[in-house]
Amino acid sequence: MKKISLILFTVLLMVSLMGCQEKTTMYVLNWGDYINEEVVEAFMEDNNINVIVEEVDSNEAMYEKVRSGNTKYDVVVPSDYMIQRMAEEGLLNKLDRSRIVDYQEGMFEPAVYELMEESGIDEYAIPYFYGSIGIMYRNEYEDVVMEHGFGVLFDDSLLPSNARIGMYNSSRDSVAAALLHLGYDVNTTDSAKLSEAEALLSNMDYAVWGDDNLKNEIVAGNLDVALVYSGDYFDILYIVMDEGRDVDFGYMTPMHTNIWVDAMVIPTLSENTYQAHLFINYFLNVDNALENVEYVGYTPVITDVYELMKEDEEWNDITENAYFRDFYYQEGFIGQMYKHVSLEHYQVLEEIMMRAKMD
Repeated sequence: MKKISLILFTVLLMVSLMGCQEKTTMYVLNWGDYINEEVVEAFMEDNNINVIVEEVDSNEAMYEKVRSGNTKYDVVVPSDYMIQRMAEEGLLNKLDRSRIVDYQEGMFEPAVYELMEESGIDEYAIPYFYGSIGIMYRNEYEDVVMEHGFGVLFDDSLLPSNARIGMYNSSRDSVAAALLHLGYDVNTTDSAKLSEAEALLSNMDYAVWGDDNLKNEIVAGNLDVALVYSGDYFDILYIVMDEGRDVDFGYMTPMHTNIWVDAMVIPTLSENTYQAHLFINYFLNVDNALENVEYVGYTPVITDVYELMKEDEEWNDITENAYFRDFYYQEGFIGQMYKHVSLEHYQVLEEIMMRAKMD
């Protein structure tokens, strides 16, 4: 009888202790409004894990948060060149693909994944979304933008004298746009080529040096053309469409441009790498990824998700836009990914932009 009572007591104690155990809490560092909270909540419920999502507004801020170690983030979503820098500095774990059960060879858009492999970040990262830089414009400027591409940002004679041009307040992007217009590699360190790019920027009197607000300025009619990320264009497009307003603006991706990719990585300071792999895997599930892209609106990097969107009548008009993958495979298209060259190179780019803004 005593033995039975002891066993019963032990079982009850174990159940009680299990009930008192706290859930694992993992930390995710991401861009603002860049993930579907309902998908995150479903992950938490399915895996009995708490997830805290923090937001930043730049790759550099993301880097500093990871490097400081004040919060031991489990999943971070930086862009290509910052992933390369973090990996080189030993801040990232290589992924254990055996834990990412929904990963399959060839599931990602080849044009994007090949660029990741070339830059050496594929061992550390699972792509999340991708896109390009290009020109957002008011519809009355469509013909000249389509004809001259990046040229409208660097030759004000192509536009009416009262046209208002916006430039991205990012040395990486503003200098890259100038280099692309000149036909140069976005990662060049050639001082002569960089001087040519600086001259283009310095000769212009931009109405605004902005950031994500450039898209809003175009829609409001305060700007006529601007350098904009493709994802920002689609972000504002969905808002305008949802509000039932006229879409009197467009977006053009030049045939020689930057291709960026944001990807999920696991920092070396992560204390929950098992859960981090579960989280990454959850967003590779096609249904979850589709739900996420329908909320975020950026280009899906999983091929099957794109194909499902093409079959959806509601998304069909949008997927026909050159923002999505088909134009990446047009003959003559050149897409280049930013690379982390060196801290010294980054400083050179910063100085070029600062001087251009003062001229």
